[in-house]
Amino acid sequence: MTKVSVEPKPIPLEEKKALGIVLTGNFLEYFDLMLFSHLAFVVAPYFMPKTDPLVAKLLAILTFSSSFVIRPFAALFWGYIGDNFGRVVVLSYTTLIMAVTCFLIPNIPPYAEIGIYSTILIIGCRVLQGFSSAGEAKGAEIFVAEIVPHFPKIFLASALVPITCDLGGLFATLLGSLCLSFSEEGWKVCFYIGAAIAFCSSISRKKLRETKDFLNYCRDKKKSKPTAVQRFFERRNFLALVGLNLICPTAFYFAYSFGSDLLKDTVGLSANLILFNNSALLMIEIVFLFACARLAYKYDPFDILKVRTYLSFILMPLMFVVLSMQTSHLTVFLTQLIVLLSTASFDPATPVVIRSFGIQTRFSRYSKAWAFAKALMYLSTGYLTFYFHRWFGMWGILALLMFFSTIFCISLYAFVPYSKMSETYARLKGAKGHKWSIKEQDLTTDYRMAKQELSYLPSQLKKWVEK
Repeated sequence: MTKVSVEPKPIPLEEKKALGIVLTGNFLEYFDLMLFSHLAFVVAPYFMPKTDPLVAKLLAILTFSSSFVIRPFAALFWGYIGDNFGRVVVLSYTTLIMAVTCFLIPNIPPYAEIGIYSTILIIGCRVLQGFSSAGEAKGAEIFVAEIVPHFPKIFLASALVPITCDLGGLFATLLGSLCLSFSEEGWKVCFYIGAAIAFCSSISRKKLRETKDFLNYCRDKKKSKPTAVQRFFERRNFLALVGLNLICPTAFYFAYSFGSDLLKDTVGLSANLILFNNSALLMIEIVFLFACARLAYKYDPFDILKVRTYLSFILMPLMFVVLSMQTSHLTVFLTQLIVLLSTASFDPATPVVIRSFGIQTRFSRYSKAWAFAKALMYLSTGYLTFYFHRWFGMWGILALLMFFSTIFCISLYAFVPYSKMSETYARLKGAKGHKWSIKEQDLTTDYRMAKQELSYLPSQLKKWVEK
């Protein structure tokens, strides 16, 4: 792996306060969103028909994935708001929507009382949650990437976004387990608590100030136009970003939904033990993300991701062989863990990916790539997993994971970070047989020298690329 030697700079107090507010809100938002995901095996039957097990299973999958179906449309909406009115507006209103849905879910009558209308209402609430989280998830990542411009501490700050997401999910499982131990309908208390804390988070986020990058763009939009090199790689990077996002839904569904069903139906664990199992997975993932962020202080984040992907090609088939020989709590847990750690996200490279898109369309492009990939995969993954497992057993699930891991690996090599755009552009034009002018050769040479010797003058470098 390529070593990186940059001396860390301290983060100013004002930026730390903004980080604290955003990360706290992110934690609370994902606490609300993950309540249903982790309690789906308890909550979903409450709103589903019990006459036909197959129909109930397919409706439960639809309920799980319904919050992601709306995300492409939500990405278009929040992307426009974020690029034109600011990141803070998005972060404030998405949390408020989440608070409303968390209050509505426990007040929906069960299927036994109002029939199919119960199923429709719960799916509607999940769609609204997906609409909210589409703006929240990417808005928080973009805000953090812009508010902390210092390398390499930006990697740790950016990693705190998925870490707080996992912490929110962890507390959702722990609170769910605690409430269910008192009553079968204790899950309703969890949603009421989630609604209260989401409303408080929405109020606190209104105190945030916009990032300097966005304010500078608003002051002079002409100077903030993308460079010629950035425009050349925009479509390629967008498609690569879609590829990077495809594996996460498959890994998440296998670990927390399919894995939970396996522990419940095959191993015979109780609901509380399954929740504690998922809590352990989340805690290990949090430690792993923090370790990857620290490694990015010394190594190129894309190299870290490549090593993780290579290991997944070895470890995932190995664990599925073990799982096919003996299906126990330990083998299922280890398989869930390997799938999560090797394929669940593209951290710690997130800030590098975000900054490779121009400020004028950064929110739109980044959120659209994520939303379209997640909507496609979360809508199809549940059904693909269900039928592949039905037709081919465990090997069908492994084939799905390996297929999307391969796409992830290809996308890693296809994505061109901002710091390597000029060099890659020069290599591609040379490979196509273009004749180089002296001006173009000087541009590439000057850019390489400036990147090494004048890294403290990023604005000047941007002007050189624009010429």
